Amino acid sequence: QAKLSLLTFNIKEARRFLIQAQQIAERFEISQLAIIISEENEDLLKKLDSWENLKEIEAPMADRIELARLDELIEAMTHKRIVITSQVLEERVAITKEKKICLVCKGEVLKFSYICECGAIYCNNCARALTNLENVCWACEISIDPLKPVKPYTEKGEENINKTKKGNKKK
Repeated sequence: QAKLSLLTFNIKEARRFLIQAQQIAERFEISQLAIIISEENEDLLKKLDSWENLKEIEAPMADRIELARLDELIEAMTHKRIVITSQVLEERVAITKEKKICLVCKGEVLKFSYICECGAIYCNNCARALTNLENVCWACEISIDPLKPVKPYTEKGEENINKTKKGNKKK
């Protein structure tokens, strides 16, 4: 962005971009990048008078591109990919295995699962049972299977279940 700012003769902004970029590279300990940015900043300071002269005479874009060495940057980017690698220290890396717990049965979901738009997780068995009963997510009440009708939970349904349970006990 600093080089692009130079093309519009915004020299202060270009310097600000370079200083910020160098500070960020140093903060994240990317020393190779910090050195490259520092060299760019020094180069800009050396050519500051040239940039001021180009600004005064309203130089054509070709001259600005040449002084900013933008063509070199574009050529380098197209011929080889710029890859910046930083060393990863063991203390910075933390690997964790996230357990997925079914909202209905509270069991660990190991293989097949249904994850709702709201993030609720259902194991395969509970997702199938829910689609047959209510077809609604317990957390957000969105339809689980859009091809099946939604049958929201009602207390009447629970009363019917209790009656059938009592009827089965008498026999």
